[in-house]
Amino acid sequence: MIHINCDVGEGIDNEEILMPYLNACNIACGGHAGDVETMHEVVALAKKYQVEIGAHPSYPDLENFGRVSMELPETELINTIQEQIANLEVVVKLHDVNINHIKPHGALYNDVAKSEEKAKAFLKAISEYKDRYKLFVPYNSAIEKLAIKQNFEVVYEAFADRNYNDDLTLVSRTKSSAILTKIDAIISHISTLQNEQKVQTISGEKTTLKSDTFCVHSDTKNAVEIVQQLYTHFNTERVTVQPKFPTFTRYGNNGLLLTWEAEMTQKVLYSVLEYQEKITNFRLKLILDVIQSNNSLLIIYNFNKIDFITLQHLLERLFLLLSDTIQLPKQYCWDIPVCYDAQFGIDLDEITQKNKLSTKEIIQLHTAPTYQVFSIGFLPGFLYLGGLDKRLHIDRKSTPRLKVKKGAVGIGGMQTGIYPKTSPGGWQIIGNSPLNFFDVSKEKPCFAKAGDFIKFTAISLEEYHEIANAVTNGTYTVKSTVC
Repeated sequence: MIHINCDVGEGIDNEEILMPYLNACNIACGGHAGDVETMHEVVALAKKYQVEIGAHPSYPDLENFGRVSMELPETELINTIQEQIANLEVVVKLHDVNINHIKPHGALYNDVAKSEEKAKAFLKAISEYKDRYKLFVPYNSAIEKLAIKQNFEVVYEAFADRNYNDDLTLVSRTKSSAILTKIDAIISHISTLQNEQKVQTISGEKTTLKSDTFCVHSDTKNAVEIVQQLYTHFNTERVTVQPKFPTFTRYGNNGLLLTWEAEMTQKVLYSVLEYQEKITNFRLKLILDVIQSNNSLLIIYNFNKIDFITLQHLLERLFLLLSDTIQLPKQYCWDIPVCYDAQFGIDLDEITQKNKLSTKEIIQLHTAPTYQVFSIGFLPGFLYLGGLDKRLHIDRKSTPRLKVKKGAVGIGGMQTGIYPKTSPGGWQIIGNSPLNFFDVSKEKPCFAKAGDFIKFTAISLEEYHEIANAVTNGTYTVKSTVC
């Protein structure tokens, strides 16, 4: 198992994908990149994924991304470092989390590693944090030696995606060999560091290099792939029980379809709803919509920001981070009045003949169960209900009607449902409810949701018209209880 950190909040906008694979993040706080808005966004993600938060101060050099050395008066250098860390401190307090460590960025990182004078200035700038925050440093560097003497808690950092010179400085980014991008080479590089506490330098020599954490730069071209592969390769022992994931299938250019077994059971439904709730709770900006059915979730995503494989990997990691169970929203049991009069139950005779039941028996069997809402569609507000008595199962009509009245209660195969508006349909119609099942003027257009329960109550024709009038006048309230 290894500890992975990443420099983030630097304008690359890949933090949402990176964060599930990180142990720590180093957040740009205004020197070379980042502002209050980006700090808020990244801190929120770090909190969500339980990732250690680090301040990542640099030379005040937005133009060169902090990767060019600057000769500043000591007072000015100290002030800018303190100001940047203070910026992040304000943000983390608002999110009720803490800074874990400090790591200088870019040219400042390299300079404090080589220059005792600059290392002294940097440590002077962060002296007030000595007892609160750890300090990420390169091994055998000027800042490491001074920090240890001054009783800072140091964490040795090595770079997963960079090559080293024989003197343990990083190969200059101006050289083509500076950055490692091939996964096999990176894994070999880290394995040597982890197992031997040595690094193979650009000349082929092996030199001692201690490492407690490994950094991947977020602007390395395949940073996401690198952190995913490192997590998978080195951290598999974290997962003691591999959960059963649904099937992941491409759905057009920007869709990912998660499919569970085809059985229409409460167990499958709750698995679907729990996954949906997890995705909703995480508010992933990359996901544009989540559409639920009996045994599937269709994820519509921004394909300009993430590809199918990466999204699949991200969703799997997301679910592993969460507990096995998640609290679903409150479920309600709705009392739905239905009139089974002959003028509404236009297919009662057909069901009577095919299922060898009297009309009275059909009504009794239909009103006896408490049904569960498995999904909502094909029309807005159409409730697909599971739990129908097997004696009422009947195929849909071979030729659908061109017009089925609003409120029609029907049976289609092993399900029963309600038409929220007049439309074509092929279900066997046995009654009608006077309620509105979809009203765009309401904050919640459909009062019921997947997972809720429905109980049908038989009413007379007279009661039907009374309720219909109350619904029209806005004086009728659908009865419900919390399940």
